[in-house]
Amino acid sequence: MPASHFNAQVRPRLQLLSQDQIKQIHSASLEILERTGVRVMLPEALDLLEKAGAWILSENMVKIPSHLVEEALRSAPSRIAIYDRNGSPVMNLEGFNTYFGPGTDTTSVMDIETGERRTTNGQDVAHMARLCDALPNIDFVASMGGVSSDECDPDLSDRHNFALMLSNTTKPLLFTAWSLEGLKDIHSMASLVSGGDKAFEQKPFIVHYAEPITPLQHVTESMQKLLFCAEKLIPCAYVSAPIMGATSPATIAGTIALQNAEFLSGLVIAQLKRKGSPILYGGGGTPMDMKTSVNIYSGPEAFLVHLANKEMAAYYSLPDFNTGGCSDAKVLDQQAGAEASLSLMQAAIAGSSLVHDIGYLESGLTASCEMIVLADELIDMIKHILKGVTVDAESLAIDVIDKVGPGGNYLQEEHTMQHFKSIWYPGLFDRANHKRWSESGGKDLFKVLNEKVKTVLEKHKPEPLAKNVEQAMEKILGSKINAV
Repeated sequence: MPASHFNAQVRPRLQLLSQDQIKQIHSASLEILERTGVRVMLPEALDLLEKAGAWILSENMVKIPSHLVEEALRSAPSRIAIYDRNGSPVMNLEGFNTYFGPGTDTTSVMDIETGERRTTNGQDVAHMARLCDALPNIDFVASMGGVSSDECDPDLSDRHNFALMLSNTTKPLLFTAWSLEGLKDIHSMASLVSGGDKAFEQKPFIVHYAEPITPLQHVTESMQKLLFCAEKLIPCAYVSAPIMGATSPATIAGTIALQNAEFLSGLVIAQLKRKGSPILYGGGGTPMDMKTSVNIYSGPEAFLVHLANKEMAAYYSLPDFNTGGCSDAKVLDQQAGAEASLSLMQAAIAGSSLVHDIGYLESGLTASCEMIVLADELIDMIKHILKGVTVDAESLAIDVIDKVGPGGNYLQEEHTMQHFKSIWYPGLFDRANHKRWSESGGKDLFKVLNEKVKTVLEKHKPEPLAKNVEQAMEKILGSKINAV
């Protein structure tokens, strides 16, 4: 059969680990759990483990036999469907489906009016949610900043952050909670929107982000939140953040084996609480920069760890949690653009499920609205790359090539008219020559991004919450929601 009759279109992917290497890492993690064990600080979790056959030692140390890990992997769902606020399916976390969104809880933000770095407040949370609500390539929303201590009791700010996001977007929410009590209140607000606990279980629109403490510790607060998520079927990204050379081995393989053991032990506990509870695989292992003592976000080691994490998640048939669109730069400069681009491409080519931290500067300490808009443009380009290349009779265009022949051109061909629109065109990047660029204002990219942010915040009106839901949420909060 002639080659032109084949139709071959393959999603571009990057492979890092061989199957033998993946199995070595898995085996090493099982050995860590059986030989070294983990510290579990919550009595309820210890009871679950002991009844299941784990070995409970002194000082809350637990050694977990491999058969418990195998049972947990069998019961954990390989597919997690995430809905929007209105109950429509929008993210199918499985396989190599990839979705993008910002991160949580930065302490500072780059002010869109002054360009200066300042402390975040509730208005920033609302603005970030509204901006993300309007951007077509941002799939979910996270708080980025946070309500300040001048605006509410710091112990209650997690509820207020959630309420501000909820009232400014219909997209799914990635959120954090400071305590079990905060998580319970957030779940109550989510259930109000869904129409009750059972309705929420069927159509979850939130993902909780919780962490074990590296190395090999499941502290009380993390365990309480993980077990509550399991009980209520709240999708949970239970992701440790080892620092290579500080809280984990200085080698990539050692760090991955350690964080994998931390995740697998958390997975066991969650599945013992409720089989089938949805959990996302992940780990944020990156090196400590020994020159600055900063836990870096971008760099080859960070990219390699995240690529390996996706391959471990695929081995376990679990959705994963990755980072992208973030930078160690202090402002949105050339470094930030380069690191944002590389990290987004890394996550997309890996096929990671939930890619967060878009808009982070300063290694996760500072939020940038302009960075989110830049990432939206980059993701649009990357999505075009992920479509791959169609190879069939129409795309090979043998008849057109024969018709035009040597020395001709394709500008007036019908084939060109039918296919030129499939080429990607930027929404914000400028491709004009210098003369035309100058005549149209000569704006650099940061100016374009800043104007886009201001236009969205001025003109975009997110769909409001139902009045009865808003009033019920305000009773939980004890104050009015400021849907700025």
